[in-house]
Amino acid sequence: MSPEKRQQLDRMFNPRGVAVFGGVSRAGAFAQSIILSLLAYGYQGRIYPVSRQGGEVAGLKIYRNLSEVQGPVDLASISVPAHAVPEVLRECLKHKVPGAQIHTSGFAETGESQGMALQEEISRIAEQGIRVIGPNCFGIHSSRGGISMLPGFDFSKKPGPVAMLSQSGGGACDFGHEAQIASLGLSKVISFGNGCDLDAVELLKYLAHDPETGYVAAYLEGVESGRKFFEIVRELTPKKPVVIWKGGLTPLGSRATQSHTGSLGGEARVWNGALAQAGAVPVQGLHEMIDTLTALAFLKSRGRRIALAGGGGAIGVFSSDLAHRFGLEVPRFSPETQARLRKRLPAPGNSVLNPLDTGTPVLPLEVLEPLIKEILTKESMDVLVMVMLLHPLEVTSQVFPKMIGLPSPPAGSYLQGLLEIMSRLKKQTGKDVAMAFENRATQPENINVESVSRKMRLQFQAEGIPVFTGAERALRGIRNALKAKRP
Repeated sequence: MSPEKRQQLDRMFNPRGVAVFGGVSRAGAFAQSIILSLLAYGYQGRIYPVSRQGGEVAGLKIYRNLSEVQGPVDLASISVPAHAVPEVLRECLKHKVPGAQIHTSGFAETGESQGMALQEEISRIAEQGIRVIGPNCFGIHSSRGGISMLPGFDFSKKPGPVAMLSQSGGGACDFGHEAQIASLGLSKVISFGNGCDLDAVELLKYLAHDPETGYVAAYLEGVESGRKFFEIVRELTPKKPVVIWKGGLTPLGSRATQSHTGSLGGEARVWNGALAQAGAVPVQGLHEMIDTLTALAFLKSRGRRIALAGGGGAIGVFSSDLAHRFGLEVPRFSPETQARLRKRLPAPGNSVLNPLDTGTPVLPLEVLEPLIKEILTKESMDVLVMVMLLHPLEVTSQVFPKMIGLPSPPAGSYLQGLLEIMSRLKKQTGKDVAMAFENRATQPENINVESVSRKMRLQFQAEGIPVFTGAERALRGIRNALKAKRP
């Protein structure tokens, strides 16, 4: 990508002014919602609603055309009917707007000749000097640029190293929200829809040299040129880990992609093999994508030796089965370590082999701390995964004391104490540790457990300790991270 084209995209992601075309004065219209989303997110640049009706919206003057706008416009947001898009795009080109995001649908994804002809016309206009994201997309989010897509007004404002590009607008928004609870800071999220100009290849070229981006994720339904796509992925992976969710890998999914973004799907075996050869990590689904990025971002070890710890039979059997299925190793602790662990554990109902099964999921912290320290300091493990069963931890601790007339401890107090221990041991030993929060408190009256889980998850992650919503997601994320090429 030439310096001139890169500068165009830089201006789009960090716009001094955004012109919004469409039903800006009509309540519920996409264009008005975009304006309100920018205001809610806290965009600090100028917003220029553009409509021939004129007037005012949300305290902003509505301009009848771009000629009336005095300040610089670096990004156009277009939500007019499909047949009117080329005219608006030509107006933007005339006024030297570097880029536009076209939210309107009704183009190649319809499979109809009229829609395809309109998209070809947009492509020809783009070739004259304006970069286009879309059509049929939600547009872009840029944390540093202060702009967000709709409905991404509640995305995190804190910039971070993770970029995501998506052919699905809903998928891009879901990713932004999931990334926030996983404490994955975002550089850019791009919903590019049909990709008539800025497609997956062009956007990956840009992200490859974007200093704000350290990890790249993508949801794709199809690519125009498979050869070029895999070439840029192969060039990118030694510098930045790449995680790709390819949609349309089944007959039904392939049929759906054609009506969604006008893309052709493909065969899972072919795609996954090609992605692996290029050094990317293939995933299926949003949760697997988030978990893989979480493991990549938080865990620095590249080994597969796992220590498991927690209370309950599932720790010893289910988690071990999962680790084996994912190709991870759960080696037995040394006889010396087992002997020291056994001395500290109350009997019966526990195991000290690896996994460390503490019997009860609410082992007193003063007993638990030396057990975890023993494993981290005496065993050559790469990652310790601590599995917490939140139902007995939180619900039982609230219910049982009341039954015998004792006060219940504050919600989350055990996890708060555990956080202090895990954070301290992580710093002392330099070892990777991760948490798996298993929440089986499904009754309406136990909704506070979910609140505690989310609050404590953010606190653990602020200390550099990733939290996964279950052992299966944790181990799969770790396995996937080991597949990625890292700088």
